[in-house]
Amino acid sequence: MNIIQALFDAVSTGAVYALAALGIGLVFGVMRLANFANGELITAAGYALIILWPVSWPLAIVASIAVAVALALAMDAAVFRWIRSQPPATLLIASFGVSILLQRVYDGVFGTNVLSAAVAPGLATSIRIGELRINLITIVSIVLAGVLLVAVRVFLTRTRMGLQVQAASEDFRAARVLGIRAGSVIALTFAISGILAAAIAFVLTAQSGSVGPTFGVQVTLFALIGSTIGGLGRLGGSVAGGFLVGFAVSLFTTFLPAWINDFRIAFVYLLVAIVLVIAPNGIFASRTSKERT
Repeated sequence: MNIIQALFDAVSTGAVYALAALGIGLVFGVMRLANFANGELITAAGYALIILWPVSWPLAIVASIAVAVALALAMDAAVFRWIRSQPPATLLIASFGVSILLQRVYDGVFGTNVLSAAVAPGLATSIRIGELRINLITIVSIVLAGVLLVAVRVFLTRTRMGLQVQAASEDFRAARVLGIRAGSVIALTFAISGILAAAIAFVLTAQSGSVGPTFGVQVTLFALIGSTIGGLGRLGGSVAGGFLVGFAVSLFTTFLPAWINDFRIAFVYLLVAIVLVIAPNGIFASRTSKERT
């Protein structure tokens, strides 16, 4: 395969994982919650797209965002709000429980089989530039990820609520003492994570055309890994880590020989283990966080 083709595809995959890592990193920064149930937000948005796209694509896009945001806020209101003061390990276990519960709900409502529909079929076409073949969905995923990453960055650095979110992520207790409304900040971070989940669902459903109960699990798992190696609690590190993991997954899938390609995920985990041995706090962790540990 053309090396430029492979790199372009890897950038596209990395961009999707970076978005997922950003959503996880935002919530972790404020609540110290590594939300594994973020995958179920992606799944819910995916179901909305698959079901409603044949009816009306604008309705499907709006509904997917609304469903993901509403579910994210419901998670916080029903579960996480009551255990905010608990250690991060307790919050993580709770998020696993929410994830499994929602998967069973999806099983009961939609069945265990995948639902299929053509989402944004026009994006399945490709263009050729010499030997390079580029699918439109690849371009869209890169552009969409870039726009959302910049938008979140601008929001966090240029708006009052964004600065409050940043302050809360640095020191939540001090931010509350200074008058920042904790409930509003947490609700906002969950809402943003829902919007990012809807964007990821759009890219993935446009690529695969199908959604099942565990649709969002894999991308969330790798995004969590990426956030960890990048440095949980640092948004830039989470994004970079998520991108690197997605980039590695794509390259392993492309270049590993057929006889060993089924073990590509194991190679990703091995790479992560090596990184964490070298940098236990993440490769982009701040000196302050290292000193605390």
